[in-house]
Amino acid sequence: MTNHNFEQSLLRDALSDVARKERRSLLGISLFGITLSIGGMVPSKIPSLGIEFQLADHRILLLIVAFIVFYFIVAFIIYAASDYLSWKLEIKSWALEKAISENEEVYRNYCPQPGTPEEEIERDMGKLHKKNRLYFRLVAPTSIIRALFDFGLPIAVGAFALFLLVRAAAG
Repeated sequence: MTNHNFEQSLLRDALSDVARKERRSLLGISLFGITLSIGGMVPSKIPSLGIEFQLADHRILLLIVAFIVFYFIVAFIIYAASDYLSWKLEIKSWALEKAISENEEVYRNYCPQPGTPEEEIERDMGKLHKKNRLYFRLVAPTSIIRALFDFGLPIAVGAFALFLLVRAAAG
């Protein structure tokens, strides 16, 4: 077990292809819904289909888009929750293996060896830690920011679009 694998687990893409597609669809339909509700850009007719909308039809169209946004929010939450749990379990598993490995390493390193004073071992371990400290300090914040971007942003945008669509449909 190496630290490299643990840090890679923290930084890897937590979403599966299916969840990533749901995320993309959620963001796309949400932006469409936001455009419809804020910009008032509800089409009055679609000539290629021979459809003309009345005011009541505009409200129905907004509610249909709101329902689609709601569907994609639910779908994304279902897929993303599964991927998130899988990602966190992988991280916890690596953390446990890392802790076990470090405890074994500490035991081996601090057992007196002929000709190696404990102070030298402590000094060398301190140098190694200082050399890589910045890199390892950036892993956790980067992982958190990515999780918020991957999981939180689509849900927030979808909820905002849903709110605007329902409010616009209500009048």
